[in-house]
Amino acid sequence: MRARWRLIGAGLASTALLAALPASAGAADQWVFRAPAARPTDHPDPNRNTYPVPEAPRSPSCSPHFCVHWVAVGINAPDLADADADGIPDSILRVQEVAEHVYAVENGKLGWRPPRSDGRIGGGRGKTDVYLSQTGGRLFGYAAPDRGQGARGRLPRHLHGYLVLDNDFDPREFPGTTPQDDLEVTFAHEYCHILQMGYDAYQDPWFAESTAVWMEDRVYDGIDDYLRYVRRWVKRYDTPLTANSIKEYGSAVWNKWLTRRYGPGVLRSAWSRTVHTKPGGFSVSAYDAAIGAAGGSDFSRDFARFAADLPEWRTDRVFSEGHLYPDVSRQGRLPLTGGAQRRRLNHTTFQLLRVRAAAGRALVVTAQAPRGISAGLALVGRVGSERHGRVVRVARFAPRGGRMAVRLARPGGFDRITAVLANADAKESGFSAPRQLDWAYLTDRAPFRVSARLAR
Repeated sequence: MRARWRLIGAGLASTALLAALPASAGAADQWVFRAPAARPTDHPDPNRNTYPVPEAPRSPSCSPHFCVHWVAVGINAPDLADADADGIPDSILRVQEVAEHVYAVENGKLGWRPPRSDGRIGGGRGKTDVYLSQTGGRLFGYAAPDRGQGARGRLPRHLHGYLVLDNDFDPREFPGTTPQDDLEVTFAHEYCHILQMGYDAYQDPWFAESTAVWMEDRVYDGIDDYLRYVRRWVKRYDTPLTANSIKEYGSAVWNKWLTRRYGPGVLRSAWSRTVHTKPGGFSVSAYDAAIGAAGGSDFSRDFARFAADLPEWRTDRVFSEGHLYPDVSRQGRLPLTGGAQRRRLNHTTFQLLRVRAAAGRALVVTAQAPRGISAGLALVGRVGSERHGRVVRVARFAPRGGRMAVRLARPGGFDRITAVLANADAKESGFSAPRQLDWAYLTDRAPFRVSARLAR
């Protein structure tokens, strides 16, 4: 769901759309990341987008892969200008043009599996249905699976669904953007959710949303709408990457890092492996499998590498649009006294610490991670400007915790030095639906000890 959370805060976190399933769904498969819902042509529509009047006479209008629905009267009606007087408004043709471009990239160029057919629902042609409606100034649009796909109260893991988009993306409701950009980015995002439902509707919302935001930028790279989310992401260092929270939209940067390392197919691979990984519905397992197949690494090792690339991401060496990103916030300073600081890190989080060393033969940082916890430590030095500087990284990864040490030679020659501490662990003890609609992760507030000294 693309919501204007930059204006309304965390109240529209995607967890609000989760659908808890009965016990028959199994121990691990406790939710779908989008709740089944009635279409605007059904009554009642729980999303309050019911069409109060019949569809327009020529609705739906279908292109090769989509059917677009609209009404001709009332607040839900789009712009009805029809230059060729064929009964199909020009605004509908624009939606179809965007839709087919999105299909050509997501299903064609990127190779994602076509969506699950809805049979004769909606347009009656097995194509993805798109409904235009007055969604309001807080919601650009959404994707939802159709009701009635389950048997005896259980939903299958492969679902078909439909899209609802704002009918005009009026700039008065969506200030700071253009209607065409909003249409393009929203379609790319929400259609990605339709494809995800076809792979596995039981995945974690953070996986679904971070992938969909990544997909926006992949299809329409020049719009860069995802930057609005990155501006908040950099400040939420203590919120886990895996949290089903407002941070999940900005976590598209994790997917951008992965695809820079392994190619865009790694995300398709992760989604295609979801129904085969254990525990069912645990998205970290899907990443693990895809990363292992692509490069012989794993989720935790790559999270530690990712964290080490964040302090100087504005140089564009790793993140192709890093010069557009804000600097990642630091969480304090690491003095050169040799005395240990105690730091607590939640699972899949990092802390960046400033280190000032004007001289010395080498800077040595040592960290002690709790036993059994996957952890990373790095020293990152930059020479030159944020945009064009040269970056040196030295890093260590401890898959089972314990002592780590890194050494940066001739620290006085760097303009900025950052120590990176990462809790790269994502172990869980099962799904905790009654308590928090999330997995019970085992390594939150893990105590780390870190110290720095100069070798003269």
